[in-house]
Amino acid sequence: MRSRDRQEQIVAQLLSQGSVHILELRERFQVSEGTVRNDLRALEADGRLIRTHGGAIAIDAKRSPHHRVSPGLNDGTLIGEKRQSQLQSIAHRAAELINEGDLILLSSSPITQAMVPDLLAMKSLVVLTNSLDISQRLAQNSAHTVVLIGGQIHHNQDALDGRTAASVLERMRVSKAFITCDGISMAQGFASNDIADAQMKSSMVACADAVIVLAMSEVIGKLALMSFAGLNQVHQLITPNDLPQSALNELVGAGVRVSMCGEHITEVCFDCPPDRNWRIGFSNLTEEQDFTVKVRQSIERAAAQSGNIELILTNNDTNPQQALENARRMLDAKVDLVIEYQQDERTNYMLMDLFRSAKTPVLAVDIPMPGAVYFGADNFRAGRIAGEAATQWIRQNWDGKVDKIVCLEQSESGSIPAARIQGALISLRNSFMLKDSDILHYETHGALDESRSAATQALRNIPWGRKVLFVGINANSTMGALEAAEVLGRQSCTAVVSQNVTGHIRRELQARNPMLIGAVDYFPGTYGERIVQLALNMLSGNATAPATYTDHLLITADNIGRLYPDDKSNHNTGHETVATRRQTEFVKTVKA
Repeated sequence: MRSRDRQEQIVAQLLSQGSVHILELRERFQVSEGTVRNDLRALEADGRLIRTHGGAIAIDAKRSPHHRVSPGLNDGTLIGEKRQSQLQSIAHRAAELINEGDLILLSSSPITQAMVPDLLAMKSLVVLTNSLDISQRLAQNSAHTVVLIGGQIHHNQDALDGRTAASVLERMRVSKAFITCDGISMAQGFASNDIADAQMKSSMVACADAVIVLAMSEVIGKLALMSFAGLNQVHQLITPNDLPQSALNELVGAGVRVSMCGEHITEVCFDCPPDRNWRIGFSNLTEEQDFTVKVRQSIERAAAQSGNIELILTNNDTNPQQALENARRMLDAKVDLVIEYQQDERTNYMLMDLFRSAKTPVLAVDIPMPGAVYFGADNFRAGRIAGEAATQWIRQNWDGKVDKIVCLEQSESGSIPAARIQGALISLRNSFMLKDSDILHYETHGALDESRSAATQALRNIPWGRKVLFVGINANSTMGALEAAEVLGRQSCTAVVSQNVTGHIRRELQARNPMLIGAVDYFPGTYGERIVQLALNMLSGNATAPATYTDHLLITADNIGRLYPDDKSNHNTGHETVATRRQTEFVKTVKA
């Protein structure tokens, strides 16, 4: 099918359903996730949709039949592109607070309905909701457990409510509840204009460890018919960035964490004394990778714990031009320091020129930037760990003989991350008699699709039965090599050593994939505490080392259970591994 025909079908589906998600489109059109993302980017550039983390939503005011009127947000809030953009920004920010495997509760509203594309792309969520629309759409992902809270249904309404629904919640406990409202005030707290809805939401608040309220800015400062929660019962409010400063001060002073969402930038405000408050910006590499999401989440946690940081968040979306635009937004927001996570080496020179001109200090994450303090991988050391592990495995499993080493690389990140490959090669060259012709280099741009294609090409060019070791730059390159070997039936003579331990890599290790030697962990969940401490040291004028490195450890099938005990409950519960995933999709491509 031509790309234009496929894109027209995507638009038609958007007009009928209001949203689409990448996994669904991948299965429908039997193409790769990268192809789907390219289609969505093209349609967004044409002004025909708004991309989300897991898919896209319609850009116009048309809605699907499922988007029924529900308390907490009336029809008028969906009129106009600006309102739709604000709603989507709130929904995406809310989804960022959810981790795979979480037990969550969603009240019925268009804002929570807009969270669905992001949630469909996740794994193993347990979702309680009183929304017919949300339950039906999330059930499309068989890895999720979706519970529709039973109760009374009303004409032309999406929400179930009433005493029956509330009594069900009395026996439940969730980690996070996402709730909308009709009014927020100092006197009343959070309130609804519908009595049954307020009673239902009161039960939702009572059964949640953390309550996150999602609200358009016009409800702030307004009274509503019935209160369902006090200000001290809500942990975070997510709202557009047009919130009046006086209202923000009142909410933050009452202990409510406020996330103010713009189209490209989110400001997270805490209750900090004004005389010792820092504004720190963090531009994340992307929100579509498990590793970078964990980095951002850890920075948010550390900023909240510090007690003196207002955090400004943007997403570079692995796009150099977007990174430059985000840098200008950070400077417009008058941040005191920027934490920059951006992989294109050439763009980093332009970014640093902008920041130096503004006299704004910079802390670079994982990819060094000229003149910035660095925190992240000790790339050469990580490579040596991978190479030493591969050497030991080859001696034990292949009688000390390897025919070809295939390096899956990412040139745009520059020479420092490339040291991962060099470190591994030095270990291997020190152990085996390798000629230059035995080592093959392929460009992947760090992406899954390109890695799969490169690995497929490499294996096709290497005679059958030769022993091949893949050395990857990141987890995507590892997954691409595993998938290519699986589809081509080359498992017995293929081995792979990985950098980064993502959820996919952990599942392969838990399943004891015989091709996967192990993966060097960078522990992204610990980045935040160390990054924030470095940032505060820089802002306080304390001496700061030019480079600080994260810890590294080889994770294997033998030690993953001890190091990631929480994964045990998820193993063999619907998660797909290379052996069961993408076979139909890629057999056609590989055998063509």
